[in-house]
Amino acid sequence: MSKKRLSIIIVCLCLVIAIPLCFFLTQTQMPVLKKNEEGVFIPKVSTDQLQRIFKEYNYNMLHHLKDKQPVPRLFVQSVPEDFNREKYDEVRPALFFEMMLPVILKANEALLAEREKVLRLKEEFDQTGTLTQESEKELDEWVKRYDVKPSDDLATVFSALIPRVDAVTPTLLLTMAAQDSGFATSIYARKYNAIFNQRDWNGQGVIPEEKQKEGPQYRIKTFNSLYDAIISQIHYLNTNGYFENYRIARAKYRRTNNPMRGYSIAHLLINFPYKPFKYPDIIKHLILQYEITPLDFQVLDKTMPSDSQMPDETTQPDRASD
Repeated sequence: MSKKRLSIIIVCLCLVIAIPLCFFLTQTQMPVLKKNEEGVFIPKVSTDQLQRIFKEYNYNMLHHLKDKQPVPRLFVQSVPEDFNREKYDEVRPALFFEMMLPVILKANEALLAEREKVLRLKEEFDQTGTLTQESEKELDEWVKRYDVKPSDDLATVFSALIPRVDAVTPTLLLTMAAQDSGFATSIYARKYNAIFNQRDWNGQGVIPEEKQKEGPQYRIKTFNSLYDAIISQIHYLNTNGYFENYRIARAKYRRTNNPMRGYSIAHLLINFPYKPFKYPDIIKHLILQYEITPLDFQVLDKTMPSDSQMPDETTQPDRASD
């Protein structure tokens, strides 16, 4: 056997060994996590890595519910691309809820912070009967953001605006995402974080695989992170005219200080665009099937997750929507 042929055989054998080994190492090596005062942010990882991270942080939704513990501030940025693999079929629903819930609670925190700002403007108006020039400018920005009809009557503006600036019941967002994305197994969810299959009619986003009817064509909105997708869905529910009854009911719950459950209010999604007539029943069925009603009353932990077991982390600032 010539030296050249022997060298080729040795190189081929090395590649046969090295390629699987490299793949194994990249799949098992713990990723670098980013932290700031808001929590721990988990970048794009595999499903196995995500499970390991949750285990290292002792995050198990069932245990947290049983022991009445707050939800750790572990914010997953993107759906793992291998989340649809058959090997995860049995654990996928629980892992999906664990992945989504902290991000949903964080998004709701942001909405409640916006609501507080609007309520402070309302308090200023109630006390003085007017607003400063700076406050008027701020109110105009909220009016535009939440698609409220402008009016010279500030009382009317606040009456229309305040019901729109509010959090959305977690179990509604969880089950909508589960139903719309097949528990994050769809290609849109895994590649583009499009867990709600939101449509865009302005030529932005990814062309859907399904055949469309003749006429205007839509695309599926894409997002840099799960946080962005959830914020977008909340904004849609808070501004679209189809959900006016939902917002009215939510406001009534607030006024009476009654806890709002997703199951009890799901029927108000009856006119959800592009969804089947039975969509509310599907949402209610998922809430009952997976017994997730207690998640409507979960809150984020006020402290940072313990990371004593986690190596190679960084303290560089980060945002969930980056």
